Amino acid sequence: MGIKKIKILNTFYNYLKNQFLFRFNKWDFLSVVTSLIIFIPVLIIITNFNGESENWSHIKENLLFGYISSTLFLVIGVGLTSAFIGVGCAWFISCYEFPGRKFIEWILILPMTIPTYIVAFSYYDTIENFNSFFIWCRNNIGLNQTMKIENTIVYLVVIILFSFVLYPYVFLSVRASLMIQGRRTIEAANTLGIPTTKLLRKIIIPIIRPAIIAGVSLVVMETLNDYAAVEYFGISTLTVGIFRSWFGMFDVQSALKLSSYLIMFVFLILVIEKMYRKGARYNNNGGKSSLRKVIVGNKKQYLIIIFCLTPFIFGFFIPVVRLFTWMLKSNVNLYELNLIKTVFNTISVSIISSLVIVFLAYFINFSKNYFNNDLCKKISQLAILGYSMPGAIIAIGVLKFGSAINNLVSIVLIGSIFGLIFSYIVRFFAVAWQPIDSSMEKFCKNINQASRTLNAKPLKLIKNINFPILSKPIMIACLIVFIDISKELPLTLIIRPFNFDTLATLTYDLVNQAQYFKSAIPSLLIILISIPAILLIKTQMDKSV
Repeated sequence: MGIKKIKILNTFYNYLKNQFLFRFNKWDFLSVVTSLIIFIPVLIIITNFNGESENWSHIKENLLFGYISSTLFLVIGVGLTSAFIGVGCAWFISCYEFPGRKFIEWILILPMTIPTYIVAFSYYDTIENFNSFFIWCRNNIGLNQTMKIENTIVYLVVIILFSFVLYPYVFLSVRASLMIQGRRTIEAANTLGIPTTKLLRKIIIPIIRPAIIAGVSLVVMETLNDYAAVEYFGISTLTVGIFRSWFGMFDVQSALKLSSYLIMFVFLILVIEKMYRKGARYNNNGGKSSLRKVIVGNKKQYLIIIFCLTPFIFGFFIPVVRLFTWMLKSNVNLYELNLIKTVFNTISVSIISSLVIVFLAYFINFSKNYFNNDLCKKISQLAILGYSMPGAIIAIGVLKFGSAINNLVSIVLIGSIFGLIFSYIVRFFAVAWQPIDSSMEKFCKNINQASRTLNAKPLKLIKNINFPILSKPIMIACLIVFIDISKELPLTLIIRPFNFDTLATLTYDLVNQAQYFKSAIPSLLIILISIPAILLIKTQMDKSV
């Protein structure tokens, strides 16, 4: 009977293994556990919206509509303006030949090195230039109308400044789409003499629409994540409301409830982006794409150059010049601001975090790709949800998760460098996941499946085949994560250990003290750190097109 029972149990186990894909080994197990740990702070946020709060009724009745309307107005304005600038620049750079085109193509991505809050600080006196106009309005049309005009001007200034910084997300996405998909279409249209406006409206825009949506989605995510810039200009977005509820009222539950509305924005954006991407059809006609550029006349050349240079001038050149001027006037030495330690903190935590994130993204990707476990594939998708939420929201989930961990096993996660790194993992895991996942599916899937059939050892496969093939996308992923972490403010501001400053938090603290000249030094250092990484990414992406 004992032998029969053992045989029955083995048969039942094999049935479960085959039917439900419980083909777990240590790779599958570790990848699932890692994905779930990264997802837990997001899960905590999602499941904690229904708690009671004394302040919520006040926020709901008096503040919520303002938070939502401000956020909506800002998101729509920045999204549309960035799309206009990014698509226009991508079209001119990809399809026209004019003096300085290659140089302009390079400098157009430089605004990505500047965080929105630094650009906002560099234009701190912009609104003051309208003071004489506001005084005239108060004397002639009344206080209420003047306040409406003032608010409108502030919103327009912020929308324009944000767009001049964030448009490269759209520019890079659309340019790549034009080079890959639109090459032959554009060349055929040029041969047939189809007018440019008709070509854009009827053919090009439908082709590149998924790329536009993808770029604008990133722009909107960055806009929703911003705290310092909008707070500085007095715009009460949902992110600002979360900070006020948390740090002003010490009401985490109200912050969570406000987070739910912000997540609705994010969810809507992701649905729209997914809908358009699903219908996209990518067709690379082989070889390196190279559009035959249309040579334009002098007048048109000047207009194109002005259009392309304007966002660079206002989004990068002027802020950098102003910051450099302030730095010269600051008379600050390195020791006064503890800059050496701050630079070391920024670079070290960015490098360590980016390496850990890329390693985890590659490990989980390889596990699901090599072992082809459906459960691993589904659970791994949970780990990338953190990027869809602003840093302020992620911070709430990490703090609650850290408290729970501390209560269970007495491990100090909150207030330590490990907690900060873990927060970055939750927030930026998707940034590394996307390029590694797409590249592995494209280049290594068949190789991995064949190697598994031949019982090749995973570590040997990674060393000899996978890593050499994927070295470029892995490097790009690492550089992108490094840049994002070095610029990150809201998450770092909340989670950082005591007496631990990064260049971003130091800049924020100095600006809050109205020490603009001193704030120029850490601001310029953030840009200086990011520029080589951005240029290297651009070089590698050009080689891949």
